[in-house]
This record gives sequence, C-alpha cells and structure tokens, in this order.
Amino acid sequence: MKKTPKFALLVAASTVFLISAATPALAHNELLSTSPESGTTVQAGQIPITLHFEEDPLDLGLNKGNLIAIADAETGEQLGASCAQVVGRDLTTTVDISKPGQYKILWRSTSDDGHAASGEYLIRVENTTNYQTETPGNQCLDESGVPINISDQETLSTKKSSGLSALDGLYVGIGFIVLGSVISAILIRRKQDSNFNNYE
Repeated sequence: MKKTPKFALLVAASTVFLISAATPALAHNELLSTSPESGTTVQAGQIPITLHFEEDPLDLGLNKGNLIAIADAETGEQLGASCAQVVGRDLTTTVDISKPGQYKILWRSTSDDGHAASGEYLIRVENTTNYQTETPGNQCLDESGVPINISDQETLSTKKSSGLSALDGLYVGIGFIVLGSVISAILIRRKQDSNFNNYE
C-alpha cells in the first residue's frame, strides 16, 4: 500500500509535537556562577560559599535536595557534613578551613521540575594569618540547631583508598611473573649445564 503525502505530513507533525513536549522535562537548572570562583585562592577561615543558578532551586526543606560540601582535593576526604540554605536563586553555606591546600567544592541541586544536578570545582586555601580550627569543613545544623554528623548522611565525596589501585596491582603481578620466569630460566640452565658436565 502506497503511503500518501497526508500520512507523511501527519507523522512529521506528530514527531515534532512529541519532541517539543519532551524538551521541558529534559531541562534543568543551570549553575551560572560561584563564589569563590573556580581556581580562586582564598584566605583560611570562615569561607562563605555561594552558588548562583539560572532559576530558584526547589526548596525541599533544610539540608534536603540542595547540598554543598567541601573535600580535600588530594585525598577526596569530605570535611564535615553536606548542607546549604536556599536564598532565591542561590545555594549558600560557610566552610571553616585552616589547612593550606587545594579543595573541592561539591554541590547537588534540585530544580523545580524535580531534576537533580550535581557538580564540583576547585579552590585553593592559603593561611598567612595562622588561623586554626578544631572542626574543619562545613558546619551543618538540623532544624533543632543540633550539629549534623557526617556519618549520618551520604557524602558527596569519597576518600580515596590508600591501598594499591587495580592498575598498581596489575603491575606488581606482572613483575612477579617476569621475576619468576627469569629465576626459572636460570635454574633450568644450571640444571642443563650440570647434566652436560656429568655426561662429559
């Protein structure tokens, strides 16, 4: 049966409608700017963190759906719990850092369509004032004002394993195989030489 031009036109129109209808569901709230900016060096102390989004994040309540955390960039260890306040189009928190070095700012945000987005960026901390703190990281409180323990929530950053990586393990295994092969070859050669001398 030959398809008519009207049928082809109907299929094309339906396709365009379905694509345009699905597009809003794929949209999510874009992060426009950060303070401090990525790559910035800041002074140790109470460091305000602000993430500015294209639209208002969906306010799901304190410390729910919209989170900010800080982690040691080298080890991946998250310092303190994850939390943030929603202020208009911004997510804000304050982190307490004394140790100089590079840190990751990690975030998770929920837009008004329920879509969750996440990301991270790096900042560097210097300490020229000898600032000290006993509780480094994000200082998060629940609705009752009680500090949130990092062990009571899923972290945004995971500490890197201090053991051998899979690749390191592979190299070590290959090294043992090569070493074993060399030793075996030497022993076989010695045995052959010994047999040859006995034969003489």
